[in-house]
Amino acid sequence: MKPLSCLLLFLVLNTVQAQNSPVNDQIIFSFEAYSKLPREVVFVHLNKSVFIKGESIGYKAYVLDKDTKKRSLETKNLYCTVLDDQKKVIKKQLIKIENGTGSGLIKVDSLFTTGTYNFKSYTNWMRNFEEPNYFEQSLTIIDPEETAEIKAEEKKLKVDAQFLPESGHALIGINSIFGVIIKDEEGFGFPFLEGTVEDTNGKMVASFTTNSFGIGRFALLPKEGMNYHATFTINNENFKIPIDYIERQGITCTLQDLRDKLGLIFNAKLNVPSQREQTYMLTVHNGDSIKAVDISFTQAPQAIKVFPKTDLYPGINVFTLFDSAGTPILERLYFNHEDIAIHEATEPEIQFVSDSVEVTFSVKGIDPKYYNTLSVSVLPQATETYKAHHNLPSYTLLNPYVKGPIENASYYFTNRTPRKAYELDNLLITQGWSSYQWNTVRTAPPTYLHDFEKGITYIVTLNDRNSNEFFISPTANNDSDFVTVGEEQKIFSKDNFFPINDETLGVAEVGKNGQWSQPKIFVQYKPTFIPPLTINEVSVLDNKKSQLLKETENPAESFEGFYQVQMLDEVLLLEESKGKRIEKLKNSTVGNVDVFEEDDWRRNMLLSTYLSSRGYAVDETNGVFAIVARNPNSLNNATPAIFLDGVLLTDFSLLYRFYMDAVDYIEINMSGVGGGIRGGGGIIKIVTDPLRARRNEGGLSLTNYDIPLTFSSDKRFYNPMYNTYNGTFFNTYGALDWHPNVVIDTKGKGTFRFFNYGIPTIKLFIEGMVNDDEFVSDSKEVKLQ
Repeated sequence: MKPLSCLLLFLVLNTVQAQNSPVNDQIIFSFEAYSKLPREVVFVHLNKSVFIKGESIGYKAYVLDKDTKKRSLETKNLYCTVLDDQKKVIKKQLIKIENGTGSGLIKVDSLFTTGTYNFKSYTNWMRNFEEPNYFEQSLTIIDPEETAEIKAEEKKLKVDAQFLPESGHALIGINSIFGVIIKDEEGFGFPFLEGTVEDTNGKMVASFTTNSFGIGRFALLPKEGMNYHATFTINNENFKIPIDYIERQGITCTLQDLRDKLGLIFNAKLNVPSQREQTYMLTVHNGDSIKAVDISFTQAPQAIKVFPKTDLYPGINVFTLFDSAGTPILERLYFNHEDIAIHEATEPEIQFVSDSVEVTFSVKGIDPKYYNTLSVSVLPQATETYKAHHNLPSYTLLNPYVKGPIENASYYFTNRTPRKAYELDNLLITQGWSSYQWNTVRTAPPTYLHDFEKGITYIVTLNDRNSNEFFISPTANNDSDFVTVGEEQKIFSKDNFFPINDETLGVAEVGKNGQWSQPKIFVQYKPTFIPPLTINEVSVLDNKKSQLLKETENPAESFEGFYQVQMLDEVLLLEESKGKRIEKLKNSTVGNVDVFEEDDWRRNMLLSTYLSSRGYAVDETNGVFAIVARNPNSLNNATPAIFLDGVLLTDFSLLYRFYMDAVDYIEINMSGVGGGIRGGGGIIKIVTDPLRARRNEGGLSLTNYDIPLTFSSDKRFYNPMYNTYNGTFFNTYGALDWHPNVVIDTKGKGTFRFFNYGIPTIKLFIEGMVNDDEFVSDSKEVKLQ
């Protein structure tokens, strides 16, 4: 065969549109219809993948547009579930997505036992498609009270060895590339095996070596009348595996990477004249867009197409060859690294501050003026708990396009080298056909049934009413609101409602005189539950087995006092947090601040009673709320300016018989400084916390309606294990800290702190998006001693 580089002189390098034919048009039209709806893909960065009961699963989700690889700004709702080995949902959460990201915590509590679980995450929009765009990762949970030691079981050696010709089959008399993958029964490759390929006569005709994941390749020129087999040895056991998929006629495809170009060599052995005379169509797509070019074997049994890489899609390119009847006859996947930006972190700098370690780092090539978001897991250097097979780039750029699970896919997308690009191509040879099934593409395009969700929608039906105005109480993520309805209007609704945890929807009818009354309404919500994901699921690799708890003779002793210490420390941590919050509030105002804790007796007061003890005269007779300062700053205006949850009130009827049970804190600035002419009677700022509000009792006019599905709040990660630190065990299985939202300052640096456990070396696992929509994935070892 003439070298491909020489043939470049005689080839036109431009991709051309395939000839218009009814069959070709139908394939292109079908694909465009199939890919018309945009797709999302989600990756979740977990702080680790092996957890001790009592810890928390920290996670940060990245939701991207599958085509552009940019953060999805459409979806606001993300469903996260943890399932046991029977696919039963053990934990479930709804988290809020902002700017394409969101984070949460799931407590590994009494519902968990020692075993394997799967963390799954998806959006409502993903339910429109059969493609594996959702996220799923295996978790290992250890309950020290029931687990003495998990040892790798000694089983009879089972080997799954496959030798797969490039593009699906090889031809006699044609040089072919075979992909090699040799793995165990759980899907993990046997590393660094050396093997040979022999013909019927026992003559060695090729050899191969696998990489650390049991993957390799070899070239073979099959001959007529010969059979071939591969031989290799594992644990002193010899294996002899026949090599199949060698045929007498058909078409093969060989891919050659030519630096800035990509060459595809098609060889045909077609005995039937009609097969040689027909025009074939080669398509290339990335799941969103498609291009096509004609292939013909009428003049020669070999056809060569060369494409500049700039004409290909960044990331995965799926090449498919169709015959004139529109039947796909071969497929080859190729990953184009052009225009794929994956950044690395700089070497971290450390400072010791009191009992903490402060870590500062940056990202190479980061521009602070763009949107940047990073998540960092802090683990001991000797950890055996970070076993994720994917990182952010591999899960979004590779995983949605292949059918089988990939061991340690993140390897190909960190510290990238030409060698890793070559190994990734070997992997793609062994994957065969892509996750896109042409029969589905042509006959079953997705149907738009499920929306992009943007919070909770509530729909209020008015059964009866005396006025046209309603008050909606504030929640943590939504301000209070007044709704005015028309005379004939029977329903009003609101989107983008983001209640958290046990929050309720508070509604009151506001009469013409400003008085509140209990509304006569019926409230509905959408969504009301976490929907199941019913698409065709793909298999997930478990964590690779290791000897868990091996270093501890009695595991329970390592956790003696674990739960009691954890509870005590959480209380102390909460009290410390409260103290810092009160101090911050008082330092941010020129006035006085009263903070009302849960056990504050003043929460049983009316607001009028409280303000009467703070220098104001308040009158609530005749159904109105009238207030003046006893010692005003202005003779012309003794009425204070009152803000409720940041809104300046021009009508005080809202405060009539206002109970203090929902008040978080009140700031009173008697001097009126900063209030202008409104400050003659001072400034009063009332901030409520709806979670503290009492349920509807007796004559209360604000009625609280339960919400069946709420968002989970993003709590602070807390590690309970440092009080039970016992050396080797903690170094192997402990978690130091988790920072899902590291803020990048104007100099392009991120800083975070964690408790100084006295561990000599730590390891940081970093994922994220920088410069708006470029990937970050890296790990760094940091010496502390």
